[in-house]
This record gives sequence, structure tokens and C-alpha cells, in this order.
Amino acid sequence: MRKCWVLLILLAAPVWADGHGSAGKALADIEALYAKWRTAVESSDIAGYVGVLDPEVRLLPPGGPAIDGADRYGEFLKPVFATATYDITVDVAPEILVWGDTAIVQYDYTIDLNRKDPNVGVDEPGALTASRTSARYFDVVRKRPDGQWRVWRHSWQEKAPASD
Repeated sequence: MRKCWVLLILLAAPVWADGHGSAGKALADIEALYAKWRTAVESSDIAGYVGVLDPEVRLLPPGGPAIDGADRYGEFLKPVFATATYDITVDVAPEILVWGDTAIVQYDYTIDLNRKDPNVGVDEPGALTASRTSARYFDVVRKRPDGQWRVWRHSWQEKAPASD
């Protein structure tokens, strides 16, 4: 009976993707997803952005309403990308914790917002609106039946400015 419990615990335990075996493949696939996502954000590519999202994605922005579904997320992005472009600095690379077909991803980005028209700001509820935002992101990513990893939940918390 004791061996059965040990096996059950080992099977249920999360795996830090370490570059070996299926966990290493998951790590590489998820890292590629985030690279693709950053490229889509920086090029205002709505189709590329939505392409990394699970159809049942939920955006949980601080101070804004939840946005459910990849189609609604794409609609949300239209006025955002029409008004500004974004540059991303990776402050802390994604840390990925994998549980089978689900992963938790944490990372820190600083995002610079560049208004296309200096007199028009981004006012979409839930969008980044400051000229510079440093935040800690927390996502849940899941593997689709086709084997592709997609962002299922996406949220962040702004970091306090560094004191001098």
C-alpha cells in the first residue's frame, strides 16, 4: 500500500520543466508561445495575438472587466492597437510550472506604450494606459487536443516603482 501512495504522489506532483523529456518539450513549446505573443504585441498583430489564446481564454485585468473568449479578446484589441504601439522589455523570463496538460507561467515585463496620436490615449477598460507599465504576470496555459499550448487565463499586477 505504501508503494502505491508514493507512486500516486509522484504522478500528481507538478514538474518544473527542465529541458529533459516531455517536460522539456512543454517548456520549449511554451517559451515559443510567449516569444510569438511578444512579437504579436510589438507588431500590433491581432491575429497573431489571438492565435496564442485558447478559445476559452479569460483576461482578468486589474481594474477592468473580465473578457471571456478569444473572439471578444480580439475585439478588445482593435481599439487598443489602433491607438498605440507597444514595446516589451522582459524583466524576468517566464517561469513555467507544468502539470500534465496545464502549466502556470509567471514573468515580469515592462511595457512602453507609444501613442500614435499624442492627443489620443488608450481608454479601453482593462488595457494598459500608462506610458510605461512594469508588472508581474500570471497565466494559466493549457495544451489543446491538437498538441498546441494556448493561454487560458491571463492576469497581472503592477509593480511598485523602484525607490532610489
